[in-house]
Amino acid sequence: MIKLLITSLLLTGFFRTALAQENEKGEAAQAFLPAKDYSLGINSQFAMDGLLDPETFTPIEFLLRRGLPGDRSLRLRARGWVENTNKIEGEENRKIQQSRFAIALGHEWHHPINKKLGYYFGADLEKGWDIHNTSRNYMWGSTTYGLSEVRRYDFTTIQSLGLLPFVGFFYSPLPYLILSYEMRVELNYLNTKSRSDTFIKSSANPDGSESHSIGGHDAKTWVFDFQPYSGIFINLKF
Repeated sequence: MIKLLITSLLLTGFFRTALAQENEKGEAAQAFLPAKDYSLGINSQFAMDGLLDPETFTPIEFLLRRGLPGDRSLRLRARGWVENTNKIEGEENRKIQQSRFAIALGHEWHHPINKKLGYYFGADLEKGWDIHNTSRNYMWGSTTYGLSEVRRYDFTTIQSLGLLPFVGFFYSPLPYLILSYEMRVELNYLNTKSRSDTFIKSSANPDGSESHSIGGHDAKTWVFDFQPYSGIFINLKF
């Protein structure tokens, strides 16, 4: 809800400023990114999410553009994050390792309104990897019938391939600086593989053998998502 409110305020402010500056005399539109020029941007969404929710961990995302003739550009976008946590809840010791990486190639068309404002649209083809590993150590059973030491390992890997159409707006307060804001539609094909290994040893016979069980499942799904707020990129031209 907070992101939707921020999105509405940003769009309202953008259109008001665009209409005001479009009526100014002597201000002609210019290219968002001239041919053969480059820009490198970082998504500032992680700073916004951290401000709104200190417990939120958002991926770092970079965007490299190369200008093409005809107010177009090629784009290479990469994002990722890694997080390791160790939790102790009662008798259970849980370790979680998570990582997510994605790389996308895309093309966009620019439509300048004036020297500083404009909009663009295009699409990305994105490949992603999401890895989630969890290990648990805990005691199971009762003092009457005996306790068992349980070690369980869960491994989940998700590979995704998606088409991401987007529309964005840009504002260039300085010749070398561009602020761009994007909204995305995501159509992803997910290939999920989950595996689990469980080892159980009775505390009554610590030197004896332990039982071992293996499980898992695979799933393939399509996921559709709309992101009205996918972040504000701070771009430097060079």
